[in-house]
Amino acid sequence: MIQEEKFRQTQTSEQILEHLRCEILPLFDQAITNDEVVFKNPNLVDCWQEKTCTKKECPIFDQRGFRCWQISGTYCGGETQGAFVDKYDNCKSCDVFKDACPTIVEELGEHFNNLLFLIRKQKRQEKIQRQSLDHLNQELRLALENLHSRNVEIQTLVITDKLTGLYNRHYLNTVMEDEVIRCSRKEYQFSILMIDVDNFKTLNDNYGHLFGDKVLTKLGKLIKSNIRNYDKAFRFGGEEFVVILPETDQTIAWIVAERIRESFATNTFKVTTSESVEKEIPRTLSIGIASYNEGLSVEDLVKYADMAMYTAKSQGKNRVVRSSEITIQ
Repeated sequence: MIQEEKFRQTQTSEQILEHLRCEILPLFDQAITNDEVVFKNPNLVDCWQEKTCTKKECPIFDQRGFRCWQISGTYCGGETQGAFVDKYDNCKSCDVFKDACPTIVEELGEHFNNLLFLIRKQKRQEKIQRQSLDHLNQELRLALENLHSRNVEIQTLVITDKLTGLYNRHYLNTVMEDEVIRCSRKEYQFSILMIDVDNFKTLNDNYGHLFGDKVLTKLGKLIKSNIRNYDKAFRFGGEEFVVILPETDQTIAWIVAERIRESFATNTFKVTTSESVEKEIPRTLSIGIASYNEGLSVEDLVKYADMAMYTAKSQGKNRVVRSSEITIQ
């Protein structure tokens, strides 16, 4: 300590300023872009060695090159110390710190290091917090995406007929009302098809409900394959189906209905009878068409399509009838 004091006294002001200019000032610029910059102090001593410490529990025991005043949980006088900000005032009066700062240059350099230490510690904590927030945001985003996906699945189940994969009757009312609103805003027409499987009851009676379900499932797929992407098909109930054809008049609707009817008529359904005989069962469709006109209610539109469909049945089945071809009462 006496030699250090003499060294302090022998330095001139010019020498001190030169040391500061060469060793300290450049560090400020370097620290802006480089988080590894520190004042390199050749006078650092290891406290455990300086004080002949035997506390192996100390985090820097038998370690070299650490600034003990910056390390949390170190021992001094046989007691555990706190974090840097808690113990620094005491550390400044310690011989280990004083021996590391024989001149104003080293003393200023160590204060510079301590300031950087606090700033970088804060940056690390902020980085950890940001990473934690990013992780939480990602988990929240995934949870919301999963929730949305699940809601879509639930919504799909709510409006879908399980057997055929088409929309159900409950959703039909919603879509019909939307189409009526669109018609009131724009000058265009939409048409609906009412489709019924001819003699469906005899299928269930003769071959069982499972076979009847097979026919309905096949019809659902066939309807979907013969309409446009923005058309919508519904299972109305039992063996009855409804198709909504936006921006379609009865003429075009008739073409679509004929395509569906002909496709179904060319299909046969294989069944094994109780006598273990395999048979091919043909089936046909009766289809009625109605188109929306201004002022018509959803209920009336469905009623007109239904009347046209029953007219098709009364005329021999396996045919398409437009509501414009019959007398509406």
